[in-house]
Amino acid sequence: MFERLRLHPDRPQARLIRHAAEYMRKGVAVVVPTETTYALMALVDAHDAIGEISRLRCLDAHHWWSLMCGDLSQASNYVRMDNEAHRILKRCLPGPYTFILPAKSKLPKRMFGKRKDVGIRISQHAVCRALIEELNEPLLATTLIFPDENDAAIDPDAFIPRLTGLNMLVLDAGWGGMEMTTVVDLCADAPELVREGAGDWVS
Repeated sequence: MFERLRLHPDRPQARLIRHAAEYMRKGVAVVVPTETTYALMALVDAHDAIGEISRLRCLDAHHWWSLMCGDLSQASNYVRMDNEAHRILKRCLPGPYTFILPAKSKLPKRMFGKRKDVGIRISQHAVCRALIEELNEPLLATTLIFPDENDAAIDPDAFIPRLTGLNMLVLDAGWGGMEMTTVVDLCADAPELVREGAGDWVS
């Protein structure tokens, strides 16, 4: 099944969020707006949805997925953060950042294998936040970029025709952004800027 849901970007309709969450629990992948780009997301144990996303983006087993969380408390179930890391995350999140942190054993091995770290995101976009709050669990996330393109897909009217026929929902909240998150590695003694993106970074 394929379905397009049109949501208000600041005040998403609760019934549509519930509808999306219901289908995600059935193993459907979803395109979700964030404060940076549109992202492809799935529940961490939704193998069919993860496979759909992987085929769409031509991802291999080594692809670096992010874990989209609702808040720091939820993120702390999957990563270790010392006092300094907690201070940085509390200052920057929710926002346009991905922070790499040491992984806990609870991290899903099927997706992350023997990785010792994982990228954590907490979005400030109202649609994304409402969806995770409804699900009450984190989501695997990766940017919506088609294999033959270099930039993130931004216009739902343009990218949706390329998704019809897939087992997928699109949460359409209007045009998305093109700039990626700022990525910061917090695994070492000092924070390391890995990628400059939409978030200003001052350690």
